[in-house]
Amino acid sequence: MLHDTPLKLLLEHEAATRNQDRSPDADAHRPGAATGHPGGEGAAEFIPWGPPDEQGDVSCEILSTLGSVEVEYAHVRRDRARFDAAMRGTIRVEGEDARDFLDRMLSQKLVDLVPGRGALAFLVDRTGRLQADLKVLDIGDGLLVDVDVHQAAGTAKTLDGFIFTEDVRVKDESDQWHRIELHGPDAGDGYGDLEPLQANTVTIADHTVHVLRHDRLGVPGYDLFVRTVDAAEVWSALDCMTTGWFAYNMARIEGGTPMCNIDFGPGTLPHETSLISTRVSFTKGCYPGQEIVARLEHLGKPKQVLRGLKMSSDTLPVAGSQVFPEGEGDLGQPIGVVTSSCLSPMLGSASIAFAMLRTTVSEPGTSVRVHDEGAGGPAVTATLDFLGSEADS
Repeated sequence: MLHDTPLKLLLEHEAATRNQDRSPDADAHRPGAATGHPGGEGAAEFIPWGPPDEQGDVSCEILSTLGSVEVEYAHVRRDRARFDAAMRGTIRVEGEDARDFLDRMLSQKLVDLVPGRGALAFLVDRTGRLQADLKVLDIGDGLLVDVDVHQAAGTAKTLDGFIFTEDVRVKDESDQWHRIELHGPDAGDGYGDLEPLQANTVTIADHTVHVLRHDRLGVPGYDLFVRTVDAAEVWSALDCMTTGWFAYNMARIEGGTPMCNIDFGPGTLPHETSLISTRVSFTKGCYPGQEIVARLEHLGKPKQVLRGLKMSSDTLPVAGSQVFPEGEGDLGQPIGVVTSSCLSPMLGSASIAFAMLRTTVSEPGTSVRVHDEGAGGPAVTATLDFLGSEADS
């Protein structure tokens, strides 16, 4: 079954309208054309997100571009752009004991969460391995949990299975909520002076919308939690450029934001993600897997860890490309694998990437070599945030 976006007709209409005024060869020699693949004339292009369903059909798709990746990216960096985050699911947790329950289930301290605040957390199993990357928003009469749509049902079932006598109700409401994101220097106009992970409830097109600030593209970012039935009208009321995944992906890699199910996934140790500082509290009470996570923090280190890579040549490795120690080429043992990559407009079109690397060779500044189907090039390891921003990841 396709988890379809309620904005699809609007996106297709916008693409057709936008492309009416473009010359036939407007993109013929556009710089960085290899970073995106515009659809046919007047067409919005959608790409699959995540695995297919049981019948092998696409289960979720997102907008890749409306025609010009460069223009979409420029608006993210210069003013603001809207993004249809159709791949996000929503779990609602409510009841007298909801906050205390989530605090005992997740890696982040949530017992003191108050309305108008959000938090980032991992759901970890009893072996200390990550099951889902979550964002929790307190809306007063309950908590909304943002998660990849493919993990929403499973996460809700896991949480529900731990309820005994508590006054807690957990429900997968992914069909009832839609996520719209705004990113850019002007993205927060009209939503109050919000700090990172602070929220506000506003009215857009006569509909109630919960707005949570979450910076992750190297610029201010805002998540709009909107009812699915209201999504089209709210979207239309947002007067700004639309960006697709191709431009969004470049900006989030530059901004140092790895994503679950792309750069890490279920089965990964929390320490391997390099997101421990924003997802895990070491001063809170117990949660499933807490002892193992704490032991790794204080007594050891993971065998691998997510790092940035800056290519020393114009080679752009694709996800899955192997990383080798400097000088060994493809005759040595690989020390890691590329998970995401892009040409960075902010860094002069330099090739950058995220890679899961063996910890012993992951220190920023280490020289390595990346191989991609026989071709390759030298690279240097780096921290995840290529722009050096202080934005919350």
